[in-house]
Amino acid sequence: MPGGILTDVSSVVLGGVLGCLLGERLSGRWKSLLNNLLGMAAIVMGIVLILRVHNLSAAVLSMIVGALAGEALQLEQSVNRLVTALTNRLMRGARVDETYLIQVSTVVVLFCFSGTGWYGALYEGMTGDGSILVTKAILDGITACIFGALLGKLIPCLGLPQLAVFLLLFFVSGLVSPYITPEMIADFSAMGGIVTLSAGLRLSRIKTDIKVLNLLPGLPLAFVISALWTALAG
Repeated sequence: MPGGILTDVSSVVLGGVLGCLLGERLSGRWKSLLNNLLGMAAIVMGIVLILRVHNLSAAVLSMIVGALAGEALQLEQSVNRLVTALTNRLMRGARVDETYLIQVSTVVVLFCFSGTGWYGALYEGMTGDGSILVTKAILDGITACIFGALLGKLIPCLGLPQLAVFLLLFFVSGLVSPYITPEMIADFSAMGGIVTLSAGLRLSRIKTDIKVLNLLPGLPLAFVISALWTALAG
């Protein structure tokens, strides 16, 4: 049983529900403060992950190719349409504006597509050790509570796509583990850091025109590009 995955997902759902209950009691001033704090936290986490890089050129190339692929697939636009439809169904009359969509794209990255989350799911699938995700669950629970207060009923629902993504990585890990090297993990972590840093910059409204979700194809590409770069450049 993927205990780490189930713990992390449960933490997101429970934290989101608690945040929904508390959100009605928070003023706009407190919600704005929490939004800025989460943006700064994402920036710090992104920088820490980027510093783990082995081949910086491979990580940057993954970002560029991934962004081009995401733009061609229009990932951000597709997710925004889905979020708008889901929000209208869950919370009739809720205001879906640019700020709301920026916050949602950030939380989707942090819960479902963070470098730590992907590595934790792969690591648990390869070794059976879910300690990385158990540790991550503590931070995710707090984050889900805050975002639940800011965004409402949508946050607990994100446990479903998070579970789907992590279980896919868990079951795929057995197939790819013989081919994954420490260098690939380092460059993948750096690519995850780039995505997380971009989400933080956008959430803090430092750089609002970054289409963070369009960067996501760079995550799986980071493994391939890192391997090729190491083979060619050493």
